[in-house]
Amino acid sequence: MANLWGRLSHIGVDEGMDFQLQHRVILSNRLGAIISSMIIVFMIIFSFRENTNFLLMFTILAFTLGILILNSFKLHSISRLLVSIIPALGVLWINLSTKLSQPENIEIVHYVSPRMFIASSLVLPFTLFSTREKVMLGIGLASIIAVVLLYDPIHEMLGVGYEQLNIASEKYGVVYEDMFLVIVMLLSSSVFLFNLNNLYEKENLSLLEEANAKNQDALKSEEELKKTLKEVEIARAEDEKRNWSTKGLADLASLLQSKIDREQLYDKLISYIVNYLSINQGGLYIINDEDEDAITIDLVSSYAYNRKKYVSNSYEAGQGLIGQTYLEGETIHLKEVPQGYISITSGLGEATPSNVIIVPLKVNEKTEGILELASFKPFETYHIEFLEKAGESIASSISTNKVTARTESLLSSSQQMTEEMRAQEEEMRQNMEELSATQEEMARKEKEYIARIQELEAQLGVVE
Repeated sequence: MANLWGRLSHIGVDEGMDFQLQHRVILSNRLGAIISSMIIVFMIIFSFRENTNFLLMFTILAFTLGILILNSFKLHSISRLLVSIIPALGVLWINLSTKLSQPENIEIVHYVSPRMFIASSLVLPFTLFSTREKVMLGIGLASIIAVVLLYDPIHEMLGVGYEQLNIASEKYGVVYEDMFLVIVMLLSSSVFLFNLNNLYEKENLSLLEEANAKNQDALKSEEELKKTLKEVEIARAEDEKRNWSTKGLADLASLLQSKIDREQLYDKLISYIVNYLSINQGGLYIINDEDEDAITIDLVSSYAYNRKKYVSNSYEAGQGLIGQTYLEGETIHLKEVPQGYISITSGLGEATPSNVIIVPLKVNEKTEGILELASFKPFETYHIEFLEKAGESIASSISTNKVTARTESLLSSSQQMTEEMRAQEEEMRQNMEELSATQEEMARKEKEYIARIQELEAQLGVVE
């Protein structure tokens, strides 16, 4: 019941309405509901009597229910005007119907009391309207005063005036004068109270405006605080991203400086990147440009689902997305991966990832390798920025490893050539020694031949 009364009272009331207007609309709803309830009760009571004017009661009931309907359509001024004049019109109508149906039972109290009740309803417009609503206030007061002033002419016109009802004029004259005195006192009191209420309303309005201003300041401060907190949250999130990126780059730099062989280094690099980004799969490709006419992009290490798996794979420049990334030198981010392009294998089976990113590993505008990563989760912008920065360090390491490999190859070749030259030098030395011994033997034999020849020549000379 209380819930129904509350709903009836707040018909047409919005939170954005002025507080005073809310109060008056609620009051008009309650008066309308009370009058409607009283009419219904009277209709039930008088239903057992003859000559009951049900048309009158239905009309008043319709008007009072119309008050609630007008408020529901936001016609608050009209509904309050009806509330202020319906009691006067309703009492007049009921009074006339009673006099017309039972004129013989009417005495002066029955003639005057309704008029006094109508006059007392002059307080309703002062209650339902403020000084800012002068037009509606004036219409309400004028309507009730008109009913009071036209009370006698209406009765006389219908043949139920006080003289026609044989009410003594002397008695009525005294009551008539008293009635006007009551009306004047009532109006004076209403105007005084109305003005006093108006002062309170102005003071309340001033306090309300001050409260609204403070509330607006509070709301503004709250919005600024929310904005500041949001900015702090954004800054904190950005700091976390920067710290995450800084830590990852530092860990990679430490890993790149570790004294391990190239194959193990590449395995650790791809393993760290996949786990640090909490993704599913990755592959590291190195550019093989020893033969500039036949450049290949070779997969040197891959990592998937916490277990390393080697896949023999190689691309030519421009072949597939890997080869295209090498030629263009730009990161490729696939958010819709073609079916069958790549699959992620787990204990539950195989599935196509939703995101693939291919990052060129560049240093001094030269691509030294390619990083291919696959994930079921999207790659954020700071992930991509981290990979591109990390790519510079990895590319520098790859370049250094290539130079080191070439240097080691050249050094090995140089050492081999040195050994070969030493062997040849030893062989030449041995040949020289053998040649020297041969020369000495030939010189000795030559001396022997010369001595023999001389000996033979001497013998021939003796014979001659």
